[in-house]
Parts: sequence; structure tokens; C-alpha cells
Amino acid sequence: MKGCGNLDQSLRELGIYSSDKELGALEKYMDMIYEYNRKVNLTGTKDKEGIMVRHILDSLAILKYKNNIFKASGSFKKILDVGTGAGLPGIPLSIIMDDREFYLLDISSKKINFLKDVIKEINLENVIILKGRAEQLAGQKKYRESFDVVVSRGVTKYNILIELTIPFCRINGRIVFYKSKKITAEVKRSGDSVKKLGGRISGLFEVDVPYLNEYRSFLEIKKVSKSPLKYPRSFNRIKKNPL
Repeated sequence: MKGCGNLDQSLRELGIYSSDKELGALEKYMDMIYEYNRKVNLTGTKDKEGIMVRHILDSLAILKYKNNIFKASGSFKKILDVGTGAGLPGIPLSIIMDDREFYLLDISSKKINFLKDVIKEINLENVIILKGRAEQLAGQKKYRESFDVVVSRGVTKYNILIELTIPFCRINGRIVFYKSKKITAEVKRSGDSVKKLGGRISGLFEVDVPYLNEYRSFLEIKKVSKSPLKYPRSFNRIKKNPL
């Protein structure tokens, strides 16, 4: 990662052309992650270059497939980030796609507090924070099958993640996981689990993240029918007996 270019140059390599305002917000966000990481463990990556590449560029690389996943027409407006942690990928995406509404879900108080500071400091009017457990909120009428797109980045294993995310998504919406090379084997092992939850795998999009010498892809699931009310189960049951 040594010698990587600046943020603007790196985004352009991904085909993302940002305004000065967007670049300033992303740079401020990176600085905040770096400063908070000195006091609170937000991310495993501590150096500034690593934060830019592993978190900011990695989060935004999905925009290479914006027309496929988020719909260029803007019809997909309401986006949920499950297990957002330090706001990844939700915060970078909300900065670039400020015409969409982003909901960031996490259970950690220290990370929720950090997100509140970010929203205030950068003045992100299109971001809403949700504190709680995914398996509990997905059962609530207010959130169940109410999101156009549900994203999750590096939270847990695929066969656990599908049950935590698919029930949040509306019919004809999309669920997208940021994944490594293991995803192909994970999908094969899971059999028809996605179908049981009302989904259908609709695409696997690969991407080269600038200066990151690692495989990255986005697994897309289309929501084709309602999720049975018995899902999601309690987290202990999901973990002990994944679908």
C-alpha cells in the first residue's frame, strides 16, 4: 500500500468523480477514524493510508456497479447498512450518494457515539443511526421488508449473514455483501438457504480496489418473495444451526 495516490486520484481510478465538498467530507471522515482509533478501537487498520485504501476505497468500490445495484434512476432510495461499525460502507456511500437515505445499524455504544460525532461534524442530513441487534429489529414491523437495498461489509459468515439481512429487504429490492474469495465456497455450502428466506442470488460483481492487492467482490441477492415470519431466529440459534 506504500506510495498510493491521494484520495481524488484513487477515486478516479474507480470511475468516481467527486466534488470538492464530497472529497472534503471523506477526508474529514478519514481523519476522524484515525484520531478516534488512537483512543477507541474502531477498526483494525490504524494508519492513514490503510484507512483510505482498506475502508474508504473498499467501501466505495461498489459504485462501479451503481447502475446494477442502486439503480441509476434513483428508484432505490432507502439503504440499510447492517453491522456498520465505524460507518463502513454507509458513511462513504452517504457522502457520495446524498440523494439517498442511509440507515446505519450497530449494537456497539462506542461505535454509535462515534457515528453521532461524524454525522454532526460533517453535517450528514441523509443518515439515520439505528442501535440494536439485527435479528431483533428485522422482526419489527417498522423495519421488516422496508428497505430498498441492504448492504453489509465483513460482518460475519455468509450463512449467518443471509438470515440477519434478507428479512429487512422489500420484495424486488437488493441485498449486497462485500466479500472475499471465500464467497464462492460459502454459497455452495449454503445450498438453498437464500431461497428459504425469500431471496435469489442475482449476481457476483468483482472489482479491483486501487492499491489493495486482495480479491474483492459484491454478491447480490434479489428479494423475490416475503421472508417467512419465523426468520430471523435468535442469534444463538442462527449461529448454532445456520440455514
